Amino acid sequence: MPRVALVTGGAYGIGRAVCQLLAESGWSIVSFDRDAERNRETVDAICRAGGDARGLTGNVADPAAAEMACEFAEEDGRSLKALVNCAAMRHAGTILQITPVQWAETIDACLTGTFLFCRAGVARMKAGGGGAIVNFSSTDAAGRKGMIAYATAKAAIENFTRCLAADHRQDRIRVNAIIPPFTVTGMTEHYPSERLAEMDQASPSGKAARPIDIAYLVRFLVSDESATLTAGMFGGAVPNR
Repeated sequence: MPRVALVTGGAYGIGRAVCQLLAESGWSIVSFDRDAERNRETVDAICRAGGDARGLTGNVADPAAAEMACEFAEEDGRSLKALVNCAAMRHAGTILQITPVQWAETIDACLTGTFLFCRAGVARMKAGGGGAIVNFSSTDAAGRKGMIAYATAKAAIENFTRCLAADHRQDRIRVNAIIPPFTVTGMTEHYPSERLAEMDQASPSGKAARPIDIAYLVRFLVSDESATLTAGMFGGAVPNR
């Protein structure tokens, strides 16, 4: 029975790297994203390389879309065994700058979408004997000036992950979260070269993380090699002191 990994935000950045690496490792991929063109590029690249991938377009904050995506993942006798919630977006601003619409958009993309896809995915994993879920937090979850909506959503992701892991440990569903270091993705690749150089110097490797670096950790967390790990927070920033 083909094992399926459903990845939200799979059209580019970390999500695309996760889709490609898991496909190389033998997973059947369902990439879900609101950007239809980029999502097709992800799926086509995997298929050209000999992998198995399908794409869906939609809004992660739509309950019907989450249910449909999980149902689609299990078509033709397939089994949903991994869910990776990469989808995110952010509006910068303090509480006096950010609008209610921008607040809602950020919370929906980062937190509500994770809740909805986990809700739909857990039901199917429970019926199928278990699985692994990877959520994404951020170093901003500890608090960041001018990023109140995004930081709030990401902080909530961490406790949500712990609660979900506690609730479904006996169902053999493991739930972990990744806290990526500064990573050059669609959210950050527009930064000035000087800022990117600073991030390179701040990294213990001498260069800022790339999406594939994070994808390697995702692959581990959805594999049998991490079968005893749940409710973990993996990653974070090195204290500047």
